[in-house]
Amino acid sequence: MTIINERVEVLAMFRRNVPVGMLCYPAKMKFRNQEIVFTELGLRHPTAKGQRMVHVFDMSDGVNDYRLEFDAEGLTWTLVAVLEGHA
Repeated sequence: MTIINERVEVLAMFRRNVPVGMLCYPAKMKFRNQEIVFTELGLRHPTAKGQRMVHVFDMSDGVNDYRLEFDAEGLTWTLVAVLEGHA
């Protein structure tokens, strides 16, 4: 696992008539000038980081796994880590 901890650009998908865990999730991100399209949502869970609410998403592009955090107060996305070749 490679720790990244960098802010990234994310295109989020908002849906209706789906289970609560699938209402909003990252569809793709731009990381170091590379566009990564997610094909699988592994896990999503809200958690507190100090006084801030953070939503953690474990995503896959079919090859690599990615852990993203969405800061609900600051409205920022952070790529926390990448696990290469383990989809």
